[in-house]
Amino acid sequence: MARNRIKFHSKGWDEVVEHVIDTEGVPRMQRVADASNANLDRPGYKVSTEGGKRLQQRDYRATVITATEDAMYDNQKNNRLVSEFYQAGGE
Repeated sequence: MARNRIKFHSKGWDEVVEHVIDTEGVPRMQRVADASNANLDRPGYKVSTEGGKRLQQRDYRATVITATEDAMYDNQKNNRLVSEFYQAGGE
């Protein structure tokens, strides 16, 4: 009886993950940042991607960060990132 084996190509998988985050995750988080920035006088919420060269489970991701003191204060006082997170929903 012949056995079929599947060889996992981790470098290829890493490229797929990075592509999905860049094409799906970043635009979704940009909507959250834009909605959050609408409550400030100047933009303070920004999209960031993070993850190392060697990707691990849940390592590479897109996030919204508070890049200014105004954004930090707004987020703390109004829980802005949580309240605008629904903007990340699919189209």
